[in-house]
This record gives sequence, C-alpha cells and structure tokens, in this order.
Amino acid sequence: MVGPSATALDMTLRDRDLGRLEFAWFAVQTGKSAFLVTMLVLAYEAGGTVAVGLMGLASYLTPTVLAPLAALPARRWPTERVLLAANAGRALAVLLAVGIVALQLPIPYLFAIVALEAGAGAATRPLHMALLPCVARTSGQLVAANVTSSAAEGAGTFLGPALAGVLLAAAGPVAAVVGVLAVYATSLVAVASLHVAAVGRRSASRAIAEPLSAGIAAIRQLPGPRLVLVGFGLQTFVRGLLTVFVVVTAIDVLGLGDPGVGALNAAMGLGGIAGAALAIGLSGRARLAPAFAVSLAGWGAPIVVIGLVPHPAVAVVGMAAIGVANAMIDVSGFTLALRTTPNDRRLAVMSLIEVVANGGVALGVIVAPLLIEALGIRGALLVGGLVLPIAAVVARPGLRKIDEGALGAGHEAELIRGVPMFGLLSLATVEHLASHLTPVELTDGSPLVREGDPGDRFFIIDRGEIEVSQGGRRLQELGSGAGIGEIALLRDVPRTATVRAHGDVRAFALERDDFLEAITGHRGALASATALVTDRLGTDADPADGTALH
Repeated sequence: MVGPSATALDMTLRDRDLGRLEFAWFAVQTGKSAFLVTMLVLAYEAGGTVAVGLMGLASYLTPTVLAPLAALPARRWPTERVLLAANAGRALAVLLAVGIVALQLPIPYLFAIVALEAGAGAATRPLHMALLPCVARTSGQLVAANVTSSAAEGAGTFLGPALAGVLLAAAGPVAAVVGVLAVYATSLVAVASLHVAAVGRRSASRAIAEPLSAGIAAIRQLPGPRLVLVGFGLQTFVRGLLTVFVVVTAIDVLGLGDPGVGALNAAMGLGGIAGAALAIGLSGRARLAPAFAVSLAGWGAPIVVIGLVPHPAVAVVGMAAIGVANAMIDVSGFTLALRTTPNDRRLAVMSLIEVVANGGVALGVIVAPLLIEALGIRGALLVGGLVLPIAAVVARPGLRKIDEGALGAGHEAELIRGVPMFGLLSLATVEHLASHLTPVELTDGSPLVREGDPGDRFFIIDRGEIEVSQGGRRLQELGSGAGIGEIALLRDVPRTATVRAHGDVRAFALERDDFLEAITGHRGALASATALVTDRLGTDADPADGTALH
C-alpha cells in the first residue's frame, strides 16, 4: 500500500515541470557552494580569518540588499523567465571570476566578483519558492516539492564543496571555478524549457509594486510567516557564524588543511540529503510547526558538541547532523510560509525572508571573528551553538498556532478541486480561483442560467439540487459539487440549457475571464475541459437540434 507521502513524492518526481525546476535548483546549489568554498579558501590563504569574514560578508550582504527587488521584474515578465535571467547572471559572474583567478589579481577583485555572483542570485530562492505552488497541485505535493528542493540543496551542498575540494587539490583554483561555470550552464538549460501557468499574475503584479513594503505588511498581518521569518533569521545568523568557524576549525584546530574545509561542508551537504529523506514523512502531516521547532534546536546543538570535542570524526558527524536539521528546517519552514501566505503576496514574503536570511548570514560572518578573538574558537563554537536551542524553546508556544489557515484548505478550494477539469490545476491557481468565487443563493424554482442567454460565468453547486432542462424538456438533476456553464464559456456560444433550483440552493460563481484564464493557461486542464465538452455535446445533445447541456 502506497501512503500519501510516497504518492505525493512520486507525483513530484514524475512531473516534468517540477523536475526541471528542481534540477535547476540542484545545479545552482552545487555551483554556489563550490564557488563559495573556493573563494573562502583563497581568502584565507591571502588574509586569514578577517579575509574569510569579509568574503562571507561579500557573499551575503549583496543579496540582502537586492533580494527585495526580486519581485520587480516579475511585474512585467513571467517568473520563470526572471529566474532564467538570474541564473544567467550568476554564470556570467563566474566567467569573470575565471579570468580574475587565472590572472591572480589582488583579493579585492575576489571580494567584488563574489558580491556580483551573489547579487545576481539574490532572486533565485524567492523565485524558486514562489514557483512551487504554481506547479504543485496539492498540499501534499507542495510538501513533497519542498522535500525535493531540500534534497537537491543538500546534494548540491555536498557535491559542490566536494567538487571544489577535489579540483583545488588536483588542478588548482582556476579549474575549480571553471567547474562551477559548467554546473551553472546546466541550470540554464533546465529553466529555459520550464512552462508555468500564468494564472493570478495580474493581481500579484499589482501587489508587488513595492515588494519590500508589501512583504513587511504581510509579515505584520500574518503570524505564520512572521514566526518562520524570525526562525530563519536566527538560523541563518548561526549559519554565518559557522561559515567562518568551519574554515578556522578545519585548518587551525583539526589540522585538515584546505581540503578539510570542503570535506566538512560536504558532510553537511550529505546530511542534507539524509534529512530530505526523513522529511518525506512531513508530506502526510497537517502540522509542520513542531518539526520546525525541533529542527531549529537540532541545527545548533551539534556546533556545541564540536566545540566540546574538537576531533575530526566528531566534526564530520556534527556537520552531517546540521545538514539533517537544515533539510528539515527548509521543508517545514518554507512549506509553512507558502501555506499561510496568500498568492498575491507570496513572492514579496519570500523576498523578505531572503533578505532576512542573507542578512542573518552577513551579520554572522561579521560577528564570528569577534567571537573567536574574544573567546577562542572553542568558546565561540559553544556560544554560537546555543543560540538556536534557546530560540526553539522560547518560540515553541507561538509555533503551535501557525499550522491553521493553510493554503488551499478552505471550503471553496475543496469545491474547486472536486470539479474534474480543475483537478490538474496548481495550488496557487486553486487559491486564486477560490478567492474570486462569488456566492449565489437561490430559492426553489429560481433560474441559475437560462437557455439562450450569454455565457458570462461558471457555477459550482455548493449545496442543494438543480434541475437542468432544454427546450422545456427536463434532462437531469445535479447536486453538490456539480460544475455548470463550461460549454458556453469555452465555445463562446449562448447557454444551451436552463438550470433552476430544486429547493433552496447555494452556489458559487466564477467570472468568465477567471475561468478561461485558469483553464486555457494549463494544458492538462484545457484538455480535460475540452474532452468534457466534447462528451457532453455528444451524449447530452437533443437529437432534434444538436444542442447540448449548459
């Protein structure tokens, strides 16, 4: 027997557009982590701990500033095209880095190119996360898509540093940067063939005219995204600390040398893969906040252990444990944020989370050298590692309340999902349609549509029964969940039947433009609707005049 978690994951892996999106994410994570490890090693060799901190600052400060602008290009161009442009910008920056490293230019040039690469990728995560609900079709598949994203990030975080370590040891830094460029090229191929329905972008574009202010307003109003934002902010601050701690620990404390930096980061990535496998179980859960709280604590605790027992084996296991917790945080946290943020504000909220996340890392890499100077590396590991366990305990009461109000969980959304032609639509599309439904109340005998009238709306029966007649002849009765009116809308013809209430009836109306945008914007939904219309025209037609139902 296949459980809901496995089914949702299987749906995700089989979906071509989700597959392209996730592969592009994997390629970006691999290239980004390989590039950063290479640059950190070069920085440490050139200027020690301070240079490592400055390199980390260059990597994370630029996207902190630019992430709020991620939503702006999406006002004019499709989100997936903006993602393609962002990945192309990263590839171009790495191409420039090849020349800088080959010419052995001074370290300020490395700082600049790292800032450029990170700035070009500032929009990557918000765009990727905003696209997931536009491709996933159910809440379970949304969790599964986040599991896949986390697994892809874990694999990239493992393979990237491993690739950098091997190339640095075997062929030098130029070869390492060329390897990053090749990886980024594969992400461009994947995104270039991605197709995402555009439903809801008109209203979303108006809401993101000022993306930072829109994100802040949403965070103020929505407790779920607000708590997730705080959690991610603290977690990324500790990650910034760890960015510096790993380099100093590997080289100075453990004596592993330059390859040891890549090895410890790779261990974290390997743990991320294992964590993503564990996170598959979250796709069957309605409540994700407890997993988010436990994962926060699990992210910091291994750092404390490494500080207490500075041994290579302990460090490798500890970094792997952090990778497991990182995967669980990403899956639970981002899914909670996506579930509890309305469609028209989702990209703005994701952009704000990216601002806080990058800002947290930037702050961490600034504070880390100061902690090391004041407490020594072991003392810094102990203090930095305790931040997240303490935060998890403090935030636990508030986190218990944020699983309510999940995306697409309302009654109207369930009605929409029950209409066969809407079954393939994404969560974002279903949410968009649900927000545009208008209630219609009918008493016994009242007409819902009249034969021969123009077709301007689609109807879904919520409760009660309706009677369908044609030319005065009764055809059938329909009840809750029935969809009415697709033929007139899709064929642009007058109503082909009269529909009246049989007793008291409650229905929901969807305007013509919203209906057609949703159906025609998704190839599978359009095929399903076309097949339904063809079937009804063939089976419900009056033999005398060839007309059909609705």
